[in-house]
Amino acid sequence: MIEQSSGGANLRTAPATPSSAPVPQPHLDRNMLLHGIAARRRRLAELETSMVEACERAAVRGTCRKVRMNDHDTWDKPTWQRYLVAAARLEPDYMPRMRRLQQDIDRFERLLTLPMTAAPAQ
Repeated sequence: MIEQSSGGANLRTAPATPSSAPVPQPHLDRNMLLHGIAARRRRLAELETSMVEACERAAVRGTCRKVRMNDHDTWDKPTWQRYLVAAARLEPDYMPRMRRLQQDIDRFERLLTLPMTAAPAQ
């Protein structure tokens, strides 16, 4: 706080807290970080599943009867090629979002390793 005096501005300090009062330590809520990680992992899994389904739909077009879509061992080279072409086509839409989610997960996991994320003392 600044007070005006005849000699100019003086800085007045706030009274010190008694030494017996516990000083609150800064901390991050561990549960909130864990919740954020779980939510982002769920969203990442949803995006991955969506992209794989879209690629498989593209791969199934024009397949012969011996190819079973749920059994990748039966896929022939043209089926795999259609799958990869679809993945390359979808990459600009999916990958930035997936990359951002993975970066968020990594960042939150690093925050969990900090001492300030330990459960606050009761």
